[in-house]
Amino acid sequence: MNEQTIKPRILAVDDSRVMRKAMTKVLGKDYDVVEAGDGEDAWTILTNDVDIQIVFTDLSMPYLDGFGLLQRMRNSEDQRFQNMPVVIITGKEDDNKTKERALNMGASDFITKPFDSVQLKARAKAHINFERTSKKLDETSNKLEQQATIDELTGLGGRHYFWKAGAEAVSYSRRHGDQFIILRMDIDDFNTIFINNGKLFADRVLRQTGAGLSQLVRKEDMVARIGLARFVMLLRDTDIESAMQLAKRLSQKINAIKFESGRHSLNITVSIGMFEPRINKQSTIEELVAETEKYLQKAVEAGANQLVIKSLRKDYSRKKMDISTALQLIEEGNTEFIDHHRLLLTRQLYPLLAFLAGDADSRLLEPLQQLKLALGHYEEKLAHPDEHK
Repeated sequence: MNEQTIKPRILAVDDSRVMRKAMTKVLGKDYDVVEAGDGEDAWTILTNDVDIQIVFTDLSMPYLDGFGLLQRMRNSEDQRFQNMPVVIITGKEDDNKTKERALNMGASDFITKPFDSVQLKARAKAHINFERTSKKLDETSNKLEQQATIDELTGLGGRHYFWKAGAEAVSYSRRHGDQFIILRMDIDDFNTIFINNGKLFADRVLRQTGAGLSQLVRKEDMVARIGLARFVMLLRDTDIESAMQLAKRLSQKINAIKFESGRHSLNITVSIGMFEPRINKQSTIEELVAETEKYLQKAVEAGANQLVIKSLRKDYSRKKMDISTALQLIEEGNTEFIDHHRLLLTRQLYPLLAFLAGDADSRLLEPLQQLKLALGHYEEKLAHPDEHK
């Protein structure tokens, strides 16, 4: 029996016998459907049947629910379970928050019950085709290497590629003193886009976002997709101002793309965090990306569609120090550059507070006056430190 006559094997997991039989009836002609009544039974089947290619699973089940099954698969050391398509069967009672949780845990797609035969067959066919393509890439060593380095959907570098090449970049920078900047970018509200518009639309968003990144990145830089809608760039020999302009162009380019979904069009936005580190003997690419994540999170918390930057190399010592610059440095966490400007900043604040205290609301008058007096004393102490020992 050749490969073409062997039916692909699907695992249908649902505590409702009626639902399992319905899936078997619809898919049985083209697929070999194996049934399981809960997550524990499904896990036993998966670990003993290497021919399972795709899982359709309900969320609410006894013993081990759909979330638990998905978590076991994605946390397994077996790459087969890490990559196997898992389609979540949702009911009308499952809200977007439930779907978003499943998506974050590694769900491949969703189907809502009661489902029709066309919808179910379409999901099965799409994911079986994807699984077959992935399997063929594993059959030769050079294809396996390609799979490890290239993200198939976007054509960008893959996760394994970035961690390996990033580690080499850190090592090179440590030896030669070269600098680089890390840029982390997420598509805003991507889970909502996926849930509301479906996987095919979400994949189109990812492909075109990847194309936008490819068009703007230089040959000497690295760009990769390291998660569902998570992208990273390593920019070599770039100053922070140039990197900032690149990030703005990137954001504008992606925002200008119009995606058609049904009767409406959609424009997406991205949040970006950038980090310019100082490389030392302890630096690792994982730690540097984790640090960059902090500024990406600040961009998201600022309302998304934002850019947040942190540089440890920028020469602030030549920058004219004023209140606005000081506030910016405090926000960036670069307070060490403010220390030797304390007297200057105090003198700039004192007349402002004096003015405010002279015409303040009665509730603010006393604290403003106290602050003015305290600043006056602090200025005197900074100007004549020996007299205040």
